[in-house]
Amino acid sequence: MVERGRLSLRNLNVYYGRNQVLKNINLDIPKNSLTVIIGPSGCGKTTLLKCFNRLLDEIEEARVEGQVIVDDQNIYDPGVEVTLIRKKMGLLSQRPQVLPMSIYDNVAFGPRLLGQKDKSYLNPLVEKYLRLAGLWEEVKNRLNEPANRLSIGQQQRLCLARGLAVEPEIILGDEPTSALDPQSSRNVEAHLLSLKTNYTIVLVTHILRQAKRLADYVAFLYLGELIEFGPASEVLVSPRDPRTRAYITGEIS
Repeated sequence: MVERGRLSLRNLNVYYGRNQVLKNINLDIPKNSLTVIIGPSGCGKTTLLKCFNRLLDEIEEARVEGQVIVDDQNIYDPGVEVTLIRKKMGLLSQRPQVLPMSIYDNVAFGPRLLGQKDKSYLNPLVEKYLRLAGLWEEVKNRLNEPANRLSIGQQQRLCLARGLAVEPEIILGDEPTSALDPQSSRNVEAHLLSLKTNYTIVLVTHILRQAKRLADYVAFLYLGELIEFGPASEVLVSPRDPRTRAYITGEIS
């Protein structure tokens, strides 16, 4: 039986040209949980996240070895349909990237690409995912306005709604609150926490306080290696490895 929403890495190595960025990563990310990836700048956090939905395919010099297993399938096997892999992943970037169209059309964009054109289907779907992203009450009377008129915090939640509308199994976030004000950050965090019951969520953050607020599990990367992985209550409070402890206490950054 396929276990939906589970990510596993087996002997994962990533190179940019001759430079090895990730080194023999082995990791099982539990489904229906929120896993946070932490580590110093340049340690490979974003590269690891990009492996999950094959965004490294867009980088000519990047080379991936090993396996990234999603729903019991290695997504780097020959013949894998990348579009279907990315449909399983909702992605939140550091800065929200709304499409140059209305609020409504941003949310409906993915379902339309998948062949859904009927307004009787799209209308309740748009409302459903705007509600899940905590945005419906703020925009329900302005759905036809351009999305770029929203505040940055609202745009990030709109991107979350757009990602959810294609019904992914996994939500990926690359420092998704780094460009937001404190209140907008709290709004996004609150909705991510509410979504983890039904989705597997993997976030990259450089803010340890955020990791402590959000994480069920923590992966600590250092110089391209996975140093430690486990429940947040263990990794962030009583880390086993001295390098993890040094990072958490600020001795290395």
